[in-house]
Amino acid sequence: MYKKPFFAANNLLGLTILVISVFSTEINSQAKTGIISGEVRDAITKQPLPGANIIIEGTNIGSACDENGYYVIKNVATGSYNLKASMIGYEPTVYTDVTINPNRNHSINFELHSTAMELEEVKVSADYFSKPDENPVSFRSLAPEEIRRSPGSAEDIFRVMQSMPGVATAGTKSAQLIVRGGSPEENLTLLDNIEVYNPIHFARTGESMGVISIVNPALIQKVDFLTGGFPAKYGNKMSSVFDMTLKEGNKETMNTDANLNVAGFGVTMDGPLTNNTNMIFSLRRGYFDLITSLLDKPVAPNYYDAVGKISFDLNKENRISLVGFYYLDQIERTGREKEESSNWNRFDYLTRDDYGAALGINWRSLISEKTFSLTTVSYTSNGWNTLQGTELNPDLMGEDIREDEFSLKSEINYQATPKLNFKFGGQFKIISSYNESWTPEDTMRDGTIIPENIISYQPDAAYKSMLFLQSSFRIFNPLILSAGLRYDYFSLTNENNFSPRVSLSYNLSEKTALNFAWGRYYQTPASYEIAPDERNLFLKSSYSDHYIAGIEYRLGHHTKAGADIYHKELSDLIVDPDSSNLLINTGSGYAQGIEFSLQKKFTDGFVGSASYSYSTSKRRDYDAAALYDFEYDRPHIVNLIFGMELGTGWQIGAKFQYASGNPYTPVIGVTKKDNIFYLIDAEKNSARYPDYHKLDIRIDKQFVFDNWSFSVYLDLWNIYNRDNVVSYSINTNKDGTITSTARYDFGIMPILGLTAKF
Repeated sequence: MYKKPFFAANNLLGLTILVISVFSTEINSQAKTGIISGEVRDAITKQPLPGANIIIEGTNIGSACDENGYYVIKNVATGSYNLKASMIGYEPTVYTDVTINPNRNHSINFELHSTAMELEEVKVSADYFSKPDENPVSFRSLAPEEIRRSPGSAEDIFRVMQSMPGVATAGTKSAQLIVRGGSPEENLTLLDNIEVYNPIHFARTGESMGVISIVNPALIQKVDFLTGGFPAKYGNKMSSVFDMTLKEGNKETMNTDANLNVAGFGVTMDGPLTNNTNMIFSLRRGYFDLITSLLDKPVAPNYYDAVGKISFDLNKENRISLVGFYYLDQIERTGREKEESSNWNRFDYLTRDDYGAALGINWRSLISEKTFSLTTVSYTSNGWNTLQGTELNPDLMGEDIREDEFSLKSEINYQATPKLNFKFGGQFKIISSYNESWTPEDTMRDGTIIPENIISYQPDAAYKSMLFLQSSFRIFNPLILSAGLRYDYFSLTNENNFSPRVSLSYNLSEKTALNFAWGRYYQTPASYEIAPDERNLFLKSSYSDHYIAGIEYRLGHHTKAGADIYHKELSDLIVDPDSSNLLINTGSGYAQGIEFSLQKKFTDGFVGSASYSYSTSKRRDYDAAALYDFEYDRPHIVNLIFGMELGTGWQIGAKFQYASGNPYTPVIGVTKKDNIFYLIDAEKNSARYPDYHKLDIRIDKQFVFDNWSFSVYLDLWNIYNRDNVVSYSINTNKDGTITSTARYDFGIMPILGLTAKF
């Protein structure tokens, strides 16, 4: 059996110690300070809150907001702090783990929720876990520093989310999210209100692989992650919503970061351009191709990504933001490294390019004291092309796939009274698709012959339209009711879908809340599903009904425990009944489970979380068929995370993950046809891979100089070198014997990261 080497970990650990030792001798003991600035706004109306107080907890250092809701705190000593925003009539909110670096501005924005003024006793304790009224269940929000310090993630935002309740990891080699037994393509990803179709490098639609996010976490203001029961403004996905908000560039000074980590080489800049304009921008280049070249490997993967945002204040009421991103993934293989059974991997020559881009404009307008609108105009383009074969015939197989989309989306938020809020809006999309592919005749492992196949698909431009209405009503103070209705139309399949959604939250006490949600969620057929056969134009949308109940209990202002129980009923799932190009809507199934979680925000130098999930995910291909375990079914999932500061710039953290092995279809024998042996499969997904588990440890050290700072981290993945099986390669020999070779996830793997902040 192949054993994974330790020498890389030892060498990298030695290099880390050397770097730390060198920089430790350079530290200047003079006082160093930075700046904190940002905005404070009403969470519902987005109105600025003049006079709101901002204070650094544990100190008397603070500031008050001006007439535009803007504040500045200067001469803040370097270190890590919690920042608290408060105002009469609003619940105080705390932003944890604000790290101050010398001569840099740290932009922190707050949104405060109003209190019910008629209560006999107004709650004044700070809220570390605020959330919108329409998202009472299955909701988690993370700040940038929580992402940065998470062990086992190499500062990648999607790998951090793999440790959330109800989320299963696809293995260290993949950053994809498996949410409550659903597939990765059932997750909606948004970046500043623009849909991101492929948010992870080297991950294609319909695949579970993917290395790292296309978005640099240094750009993120916050991430809202909804694993079920999400409101009517979100649609066309059945499992989850991953909603990223980019930072506004700061208005005080130009900040520059240079970093090197598993994401590659990167530069980030943010700061003012004019009095009313600011920007933030990131550019990264992967280095996997350099590593494979040094190791003399035949595969050379490489990638680039760029993400940026420019914000311009027309006046106090109107802000326009220009948002864009671009990514390119490239793979070239010139020789075969090992035998593969997959059709796409049986040739020794491969070139593959995956690409995506988007450009959008967000216009937020404060129409009145109780009303604001958000309008987004965007253009996105996504696609990939592949050639595969031999050096003499490099195009035996190939594909060229692209989808372009123009979108106009707008929503209006109206606060009728302090107890009643409305959101309504719509969206119109124009979609152009192109799909051309060709594959030679092939034989499956059971002897079934798949004929040569050529697809050429370029339909007329299609369009999607959407309308939604969402209302939240505080019937009486402990009870909040939120209801919504969504309408979707897709011209290509001529579908009209209505999606009702309801949620309820009841506060039993100041510390305890009961939450409920129900809703229907449609997902339209993707272009790559329709393209292979014109009869697939008759496909319908799949849909899922969510039933969720949960309880939250506040153990303290910064610590909460919770439990969610859920059931998802799945209908009209798209299945391939005979391995042909014709797909049908005869699939059904369900996913259900219970989740327990405990979370402590960063206070007193310590942060931590723990969660356990039990779930089942079942599917059937048609009504009379038996249920089988879905390929993403992971019944038991455990995540334990902790982190702490050790003083003088040192931080340490650890993460333990455990998950049941996912199902696969085993081989039970062989059959002989035309003097050739072929494999006989057992019942679909009737076996499981061994359980998955690993321990990751992360060590950080920050060095502060007069005018800049330098940080280094060592992230050790799978520290006890667990052999986690990700698949088996099963083949027959000429004499009919079966050979099975396990393919493993990464063994012990050291990730070194370096960041200089100027």
